[in-house]
Amino acid sequence: MIISDIKNWEREKQVYPNAVNRGLEFIQSTDFSSLKLGRHDIEGDLMFALLQEPTTLSWEKQRPESHQTYTDIQFLLAGEEVIRVAPLTEDAVISEDSFEARDIAFYSKVAEENAIQLSPGSFTVFYPGDIHRPCCSVSQDQPIRKVVIKIHKSLLFAE
Repeated sequence: MIISDIKNWEREKQVYPNAVNRGLEFIQSTDFSSLKLGRHDIEGDLMFALLQEPTTLSWEKQRPESHQTYTDIQFLLAGEEVIRVAPLTEDAVISEDSFEARDIAFYSKVAEENAIQLSPGSFTVFYPGDIHRPCCSVSQDQPIRKVVIKIHKSLLFAE
């Protein structure tokens, strides 16, 4: 997992995988105000962007999730968001396994979570297996605008 801000990326990028840097380059060079919500291909099914406008909810109403195939770069464009994170431990209990169909599983029980507060320009990188609970409210429910870059694991191992 990585937690940072696009303002810090230039000095940090030498330690990031090349595929993560390509995703961040796409974010930095794209005018998201002119794009429609939904999927935008970067490298076909190997890397694509999902432009979203969800409403944050209290953390108890959001479900922890993880992926097996794709790494997420979650970049906040507008609003405030908390993403809660937990380690993938033997105690984690999957309540809905959709890894095959949608590369996602939801959990009914996870280890102790930590909260990451994001503001516009902040981003997180969640690798396969990193449990995260996105779109949680900071103080009250609010609409946010974010982009999630999905990076296929084969791009991380190809480097």
